Amino acid sequence: MAFGVNTRENIKIDIVKIVNDIFKQAIDLGASDIHIESTYAGMVIRYRIDGILKVISEGDKMLRDFIISRIKVMALLKTTGLPRPQEGNIKFKQGDLSVDMRISIFPTSSGECVVIRVLETDKYFGDFRELGLLDEQAKAIEKIIQQPYGLVLVTGPNGSGKSTTLFTILNRLNEPGKSLVTLEDPVERKIDMVRQTNINPDINLTFASGLRYLLRQDPDIIMVGEIRDKETAQIAVQAAITGHLVLATIHTNDAAGAVVRMINMGVEPFLLSSALKFVTAQRLARVNCPHCKKEYEPPLELLKRIDAPQSIKFYHSAGCDKCSNEGISGRIGVHELIVVTRKIQDLTLLKPSDEQINKIAIDEGMTTLRQAALQKVYDGTISIEEAIRLTE
Repeated sequence: MAFGVNTRENIKIDIVKIVNDIFKQAIDLGASDIHIESTYAGMVIRYRIDGILKVISEGDKMLRDFIISRIKVMALLKTTGLPRPQEGNIKFKQGDLSVDMRISIFPTSSGECVVIRVLETDKYFGDFRELGLLDEQAKAIEKIIQQPYGLVLVTGPNGSGKSTTLFTILNRLNEPGKSLVTLEDPVERKIDMVRQTNINPDINLTFASGLRYLLRQDPDIIMVGEIRDKETAQIAVQAAITGHLVLATIHTNDAAGAVVRMINMGVEPFLLSSALKFVTAQRLARVNCPHCKKEYEPPLELLKRIDAPQSIKFYHSAGCDKCSNEGISGRIGVHELIVVTRKIQDLTLLKPSDEQINKIAIDEGMTTLRQAALQKVYDGTISIEEAIRLTE
């Protein structure tokens, strides 16, 4: 983006258009985040696209200050006084698309930096296969979520698509005959007929307290944005046992780790054993650009690391005009799914390690994250380097 303004007078005239153009370009390029970063010389604007930050433009200090001030005004934040951390939201319309710009401002030694999470509030949530789930994983989830009660956990690092998975499940279950409620931090995407609530610790509306209140609201299905502490974990499990379907995220590296984490938080193993229905762990893999994808021979050391079958063809994308020479065309989920069987229930009672859980799950046919990633390598969706990067 070329701003094309150099004088203070021109900046005053054009600043509204400049900020709108920054937002519009980010949306058009499919950016998940906008970084407006202060430097000692001025500023750098970067967009996170397909998980990678890309420099879009640079500007001087005067332009930076005008842009940040305009964003503060739009987000109803303080524009005077000493620099301070601030958070806010901007509702931005682009045509028929409604986008929630979640604003975070933080002071640094070179000036204030703004990071904006770009969220489509009217986002379409497709079926489970569109998330990247394998056919057998999608069928297992579809069957389990039809049960009237139980606990479903989705785990993975930040930015791995956990919320999208939960919302896809929620959307699949959304029908007039059921009462669906959520607790989120914050509400990211709106779904009709679902009562969604932002947690707010300033008024003692935490995940734990909110969950207690929601249980008096006659819900059938409850989504908890994140299980962070013992109290939330215990209430979620109790709700799952007493006739509610509870969907939640938790931070662990793999699916088995979620079971161990819940027990370490203080949930009684016999309660967790009864409540938990399945855990899915996930990552987001960068998809080969279909326009420049071509067959190639990976380095021998990579082939040795994955023990690939001899007949497999491998593909990667070197980059072209269609993908801005990045070789990437969006991202897709890679999942491992532990369905809680009788053997895993019995093992949970013994406070197992994640290695013990993984062994039984694999023996019972679980596809690990590495195996799921390799299936996408073998069908040409992602590169072998991407599969190893995600699952090392």
